[in-house]
Amino acid sequence: MAVQIVTDSTSDLPDDLAKKLGITVIPLTVFFGEQAFKDGVDLTKEEFFERLATGNVLPRTTQPTVGEFVEIYKPLVEAGDEIVSVHVSGKLSGTINSAQSAALEFPDAKIEIVDSGLASLALALVAKAAAEAANGGASQADVVKVAKDTAGHIDLYFVLDTLEFLQKGGRIGKAQAVLGGLLSIKPVLKVVDGEIHPHEKVRTRAKALQRMRDIAKAGSPHAEIAFIHVATPEETKLFEEYLAPLATEPLISGRIGSVVGTYTGPGVVGFALRRA
Repeated sequence: MAVQIVTDSTSDLPDDLAKKLGITVIPLTVFFGEQAFKDGVDLTKEEFFERLATGNVLPRTTQPTVGEFVEIYKPLVEAGDEIVSVHVSGKLSGTINSAQSAALEFPDAKIEIVDSGLASLALALVAKAAAEAANGGASQADVVKVAKDTAGHIDLYFVLDTLEFLQKGGRIGKAQAVLGGLLSIKPVLKVVDGEIHPHEKVRTRAKALQRMRDIAKAGSPHAEIAFIHVATPEETKLFEEYLAPLATEPLISGRIGSVVGTYTGPGVVGFALRRA
């Protein structure tokens, strides 16, 4: 018997890290018109942003169905394993609802569902911590505790080129308050209690990126940092070099995937800071 970790593709978890830790990733679905693509399976991150830049149809997303979760859980349950299923904030997606409904299909199994209250690589850090605990022989209850404790110690900040995608996708949350200055500001945003809040109003992208660097440095050294981006190679390199020394564990860096990218659009720079 082992404890298996399941997460979803909004985690933007790098494939090599998922394989190394044995984490199962269930994909959400992205639609361009009537065309459906499994996030990270049928559509790469690069292909998604190319479509976003060149097409005239805004994408939309949908959570995994209960049946899709059942297909993920079934072989794990049949193997006699216990499951800790860690997912994107329930205030940003209905994914957690599908997971909870699917777990009811296995009344004799031990399946625990955890709402991380986070997204993207912040969620990936939670899944990673849970998997490391599970792989180290921790009990299911202890793995759940690790996941929840880790989620409670992560701050997720990001800067977007535009709030347009968040607004049109209905995920803007408390950041609605800054929409009046949509064209004139580049707010630093933060996920608080599972939804997006304005953290600080900044007038230009350059100033917003500098504020992000200030935020990262102010709390350092962090236990861990995950850098999240859809940025130019130059911006990416500069941020990776800046952030790497600010944490005690190696920097995790990854591009945003198609589901999260549907709501952020291109030009994203963000990071998840895990406090010790």
